[in-house]
Amino acid sequence: MSNKKSSGKPELKESRTEISVAKIALISAVTVAVIGMIGSALNAYFSSRAAQAPILIPIQATQTAEAARLIPSSAATAVPTSAVTATLVSSEPQPMTAVLSPAATSGNSLLPIVTLPGSESITSAAFSPDGQTLATGSYSGAKLWRVSDGSLLRSITTEAGKAVAFSPDNQILATGLGSTTVKLWRVSDGSRLRTLEGLTSDVYSVAFSPDGLTVAAGGYNEGVKLWQVSDGKLLRDLIGHTVYVDSVAFSPDGQILATASGDYMVKLWRVNDGMLLHELKGYGPLAFSPDGQTVAAEAYSNVMQIFRVIDGALLYRLPGHSSSVQSLAFAPDGQTLVTGSKDIEIRRWQVSDGVRLYTWEENGEGVSFVRFSTDGRMMAAVYKDGTVKLWQVP
Repeated sequence: MSNKKSSGKPELKESRTEISVAKIALISAVTVAVIGMIGSALNAYFSSRAAQAPILIPIQATQTAEAARLIPSSAATAVPTSAVTATLVSSEPQPMTAVLSPAATSGNSLLPIVTLPGSESITSAAFSPDGQTLATGSYSGAKLWRVSDGSLLRSITTEAGKAVAFSPDNQILATGLGSTTVKLWRVSDGSRLRTLEGLTSDVYSVAFSPDGLTVAAGGYNEGVKLWQVSDGKLLRDLIGHTVYVDSVAFSPDGQILATASGDYMVKLWRVNDGMLLHELKGYGPLAFSPDGQTVAAEAYSNVMQIFRVIDGALLYRLPGHSSSVQSLAFAPDGQTLVTGSKDIEIRRWQVSDGVRLYTWEENGEGVSFVRFSTDGRMMAAVYKDGTVKLWQVP
């Protein structure tokens, strides 16, 4: 009996050992399978996430994040410039100078849709608010042209003049004349409405307030005068410039008037009482941005400056022209600015960072005026030889 007992115990241990090994093997297999399933699921998840993520393209060290922008496909006919290096504005107002890279190129592949042949020295131009008419001023008078085909609609006056401006309602054209007066004309038939008097020299610039109730003009020997449109009443004299005033512009809300003079000063005035708000170093052409927060004016050495209206701080400069800037205009959306120069170039700038987007360069004489249509889809360029070109803006 002792032999049977001793022979039975080893058999039981072997059986239990086999069962334990089988269990371990089964557990291991299940564990491996579960881990594999989890791994496959995680791999599928991250693969799908990676497929949705944008591909990051390295930027060269000479480029800035602001300059690394794509040119819209709709602008394929123009030659975009390469990136620039810019110093961003800090919380303390500091001027930002945008420096064009040597690789920046000009593009003249864009063709004007309408060209008015040059036959006289055109000194100013303005689009009507509806974008259908272009007014030009010259030493032989003011004319109205149909934008769609460039045909002459009518001659408004044969008096020599240096400035033209449409009223916001499209009904009145103001002309600044060499006879020391500003005259208001009915656009529909060219009849004269009234004469605004008070200046004693040639009128260099004229502008309507956004509500159309006031006209401002600057002359050769004095400051700026404001008249009431309805009856021609002189409302205010803005005295402060020491020589001719060659540019005036109302802010979009009509509360501020900017004036630029040959005394190398740009002044910002409060319209309702004539109080001088800020004096800025600059001259030549000027323009408010559509939101009224900034104003652009020429500085020196053919450099444009952008100032903040609320405190007069210089935000940044736009260099690049090889001769003086004769005219400038913000696009209606406020995102770009164009400048026209004696160097025959028209340049389009990105307002947010001073990047030059395009350059139009034509054979001929310098650019006198550049203007956007109200919808921003067209631009008029007036050249020194009297040629007017209407461009479709990319």
